[in-house]
Amino acid sequence: MSIGTVAEHAVAGDQQAFMDLVEPLLPDAFRVARGLLGSAPEAEDALQEAVLKAWQSFGRFRRDAPLRPWLFTIVANECRRLRRNRWWSVLKGSPPAGRSAVTDGDAGTADLRRAVNRLPHDQRLAIVLRYYLDLPFDEVAGTLGISTKAAKSRTYRALERLRLSPEVLPDE
Repeated sequence: MSIGTVAEHAVAGDQQAFMDLVEPLLPDAFRVARGLLGSAPEAEDALQEAVLKAWQSFGRFRRDAPLRPWLFTIVANECRRLRRNRWWSVLKGSPPAGRSAVTDGDAGTADLRRAVNRLPHDQRLAIVLRYYLDLPFDEVAGTLGISTKAAKSRTYRALERLRLSPEVLPDE
């Protein structure tokens, strides 16, 4: 069955056809969510909600558009929704006294993650898409809904913010 035929079946309400289209994209979509949220359990929850929302709105998907940026946009929006939730700051507060926030990797990696998490959502998403997923700028632009030139500019501004961030400044 061709991709066009699978998409037609998915639009007609065939869940299996929809999952056949989306399933190959799920590992990268999870990486987007993980990069934006910083936690595997929250990323799994966000991805599940995003796939459900994608399924519910698949009838509005343009058949000539690429599926990957469309799905990544839904994942990114779900991550933004979760971070805006009033409980996010309560749940993501500082670790209890005596416990380290670094659980995987070295302190430098944790500092970089912390700096990336402090970026505005759009800049954080540009960094995640470009450097976590190694997407070309045209796909970053498609996901962000902007031009390729604007995607390059947004990524550059995010990198500049990271370079100036106290977490990632080199020790003197």
